[in-house]
Amino acid sequence: MSQALKSETVYTGSHGSARWRGCAVFDRDAFSSYIANRVRERVDDDESFDPFADELRGMATTGMATEFVERLLRAVPRHEPWAIGEALAECVLTDDNSHEVLWPWNSVRDRRTPRASLPGADLVGFCKEGETVLLLFGEVKTSSDRRTPPNVMYGSTGMAWQLEAQATRLDVQHTLLKWLRTRCLDSAHIALYRAAVQRYVQSLGKEILLVGVLLRDTTASDLDVVTRATMLANRLPAPTRIELIAWYLPVAITDWPSLLLGDLT
Repeated sequence: MSQALKSETVYTGSHGSARWRGCAVFDRDAFSSYIANRVRERVDDDESFDPFADELRGMATTGMATEFVERLLRAVPRHEPWAIGEALAECVLTDDNSHEVLWPWNSVRDRRTPRASLPGADLVGFCKEGETVLLLFGEVKTSSDRRTPPNVMYGSTGMAWQLEAQATRLDVQHTLLKWLRTRCLDSAHIALYRAAVQRYVQSLGKEILLVGVLLRDTTASDLDVVTRATMLANRLPAPTRIELIAWYLPVAITDWPSLLLGDLT
């Protein structure tokens, strides 16, 4: 596994069923390397594209053809910062020693919501703690908004509303569970799915983990998350668990696409 992104915890807090923390990254070079390597693998889904690349390279029988194929393979669409943010959130959650988080799919962003008429989730997976397995639903927000908290935490498209919908709307949960089940293809993932969903069913849909990841290129402030976390805890008591994690990063969000391609240092 690639090295985790080093950060400093700049604030923590809890209220009822909710916990929150802020993580600041100060090493610009380390962050750039993490995006260009660890996150790029997740965004580009390198594993699934390897046969494609190998096959194309095998068809090149001259030096000029080889050069052309390499230029073709490098000519990938430029990813939007929000898509990089989703992949970054998945990576830092996977690398977090306080959780064992598993995503039973490759990174294909446009398949997260099987029915476009229903809201889905940016994060859908499992959290394993010892013998306990929980469904993990979550949202990722990437924001350069200088206001504290940023606008992405509020309103009908904000993180708090979306997390509450994932915890309370059976239509949303039905969609996410069905989507997740179709991607649990091997015996290990099927076992995780059954353990997590059994706990979910026996708790009448309450025992799940909601994770909100806020990605910022601004100065750290616990005001970014504390009000929304407290509100969610009051509305969604235990056994539902809520975690809001804000990351404060040393490169402007608008520059992340260049970082991904190694074009910015």
